[in-house]
Amino acid sequence: MPKKRKIHIKEKILRTAAKLFSERGCNEVTTRDLAAAVGIRAASVYYHFPVKGDIPRVLYKCYSDERIKATPDLGELLKLADSAPLNEVLLKAEIIYNEDIREFLDQILVIALRNIGIDHEAERFIQENIFDATRNILKPVLERMVELGKIKLVDIDTFIDVQLSFKLGTVALSRASNESIRSRYRAGLPYVYSILRN
Repeated sequence: MPKKRKIHIKEKILRTAAKLFSERGCNEVTTRDLAAAVGIRAASVYYHFPVKGDIPRVLYKCYSDERIKATPDLGELLKLADSAPLNEVLLKAEIIYNEDIREFLDQILVIALRNIGIDHEAERFIQENIFDATRNILKPVLERMVELGKIKLVDIDTFIDVQLSFKLGTVALSRASNESIRSRYRAGLPYVYSILRN
C-alpha cells in the first residue's frame, strides 16, 4: 500500500486559502478565518505569509507550475494531427491535471476570475496560463490540420478565444452550481469543435 504524503503547514494554508478565497473572495477572508479553518494560530499564517496578499500570488505560481508539467508535447501533437481525427487531436491538446490536484487548481482559477478587473496579477495569470498557454499549443496544431485539409480554414485566433471563453464560462457556472467543471466542459466540447469541421 502506498504511503500517504505528509502535507506541510504551508501547503495546508494554501489549499485552505484556495477553497475559502474561491468561495468567498480574498477580501472577505481574514487571516484569522484562514488560521481557524486550517486549525492553527494566525501567527503561523503570518510566519509563512507575512502579507495576506502574497497568498494569491503563490497560488497562481502553483497553478503555473502544474500547468507547465501537464502541458502536452507540441511535437507529439503535430505528429498526431497527421493521422488522427480532429476530436482526438483536440482532446489530446487539452491540459489535463492529475485528479488529486484538479479541484485545488480549479479553485485557483476561480480566484483569478473573481479578481479580473480588480487585480492586474489575476489578469496576467489568466492571460499567461489560460489564453497564451492554450494558444501556444492549439494554434500550431490547428494550422497543421488546415494544411492537411482536415479542417476548414477559420480564424484560428477567434476559434481559440471562443473555446477559452466557453471554458472560463464553464468554470464560473460550475462554481455557482457545484457541478463538475471537467464533465460540463467536456460535454460541450463537440459543439465548439463543430465550428472546425469541413
